[in-house]
Amino acid sequence: MSLKDKYAIAGVGITKLARKNPESSTMGFALEGCKRAIEDAGLTKDDIDGLLLVHPSQQGERHGFAGRAADLLGIHSGFTSTVDAGGATPIILVQMAAMAINAGICNNVVCCYGWQNNPIDVPLGLPPGFEFTLPYGEIGATPFLAQIARRHMHDFGTTSQQFGAIAVACRKHANMNPNAQMYGRPMTLEDHQNSRWVVEPLRLFDCCAWTDGGAAVVVTSAERAKNLKHKPVYISGFGQAHGAPLLRPWRRPDVSDWAVWAKAGDTAYKMAKLSPKDIDICQLYDAYTIVFIVQLESGGFCKVGESGPFVEDGRIELGGELPCNTAGGLLSEGHTFGFGHIIEAVQQLRGDCGERQVKDAETAYVTGFGGVVNEYPPTFSCSTMILRR
Repeated sequence: MSLKDKYAIAGVGITKLARKNPESSTMGFALEGCKRAIEDAGLTKDDIDGLLLVHPSQQGERHGFAGRAADLLGIHSGFTSTVDAGGATPIILVQMAAMAINAGICNNVVCCYGWQNNPIDVPLGLPPGFEFTLPYGEIGATPFLAQIARRHMHDFGTTSQQFGAIAVACRKHANMNPNAQMYGRPMTLEDHQNSRWVVEPLRLFDCCAWTDGGAAVVVTSAERAKNLKHKPVYISGFGQAHGAPLLRPWRRPDVSDWAVWAKAGDTAYKMAKLSPKDIDICQLYDAYTIVFIVQLESGGFCKVGESGPFVEDGRIELGGELPCNTAGGLLSEGHTFGFGHIIEAVQQLRGDCGERQVKDAETAYVTGFGGVVNEYPPTFSCSTMILRR
């Protein structure tokens, strides 16, 4: 039985985003995001009976984080879980919430995250196997994504200027979003090209911001959502894909290096009974410009290898053929693990985005992307969701 349009996002909330905000903590940001989302839905904490939380990996191995968040909020929840699929997690939380409501376990679920970089109460820890990857420079996401970027450039002729077109589009949109971390800080393609290398071929402005903050959304049934504060934004489709043949081609020689993540989008389109041509706006995971490139291709908006030319000439900007990351994305709004993408999609479909509003937007395609590259076996998770008004 399909869950298409049977569940909806009824409330959204996001905190102030900043590179460093010592006024709160990981838990504090999560709680503030939840409070704002619950209020936005027109509900109270007593209406919430489920809570799902992105595992805050920088906090180390702390069990029951979601249960403690529910307790601190005063929620009597029979359904809590702390989930980790990296940047794919927020959409997976929404999927889990819809399925839990469908199963009759709960009625209104808040999905949330909180993040504080370098929390003072947590000692620095190193991942397993780090002694083997460190000598080769594999110390985190940036060196690895630089290799993916170089591979895309080699295979398809993608250029640094094309990566820059993505960064510039996100920065333009962030300058229409007062809550964006990069609000009031315009950037040109020349600025992008003059920014320093972080790990070649990725420049500083190919990499997302470091962000302290939190956010949340409330998921409920479509029927309940009709009687709440805002017009419902329906969850029409969702999907997941996991794996990384690009890293381990010897494991699955029958699968294209670049195509494995398309399964997530294909599943969502099938559930929603839509295709890429039916999508009005995209909120694509963009921790790095190369990740945006891969998400654009795996979502079917262009063929594999054609994303470089696709993003040129304002095509992904407001007013372009396919407006993307209209709040600024991870690159310029801030690294919200992708919650910012979900919230922006909801607000666009409500018509609440002011000067960055996409006229007559009816459908939104949202993605998440995460993984670990310095533990064996290295892999990735991709999540997708299609929303409609």
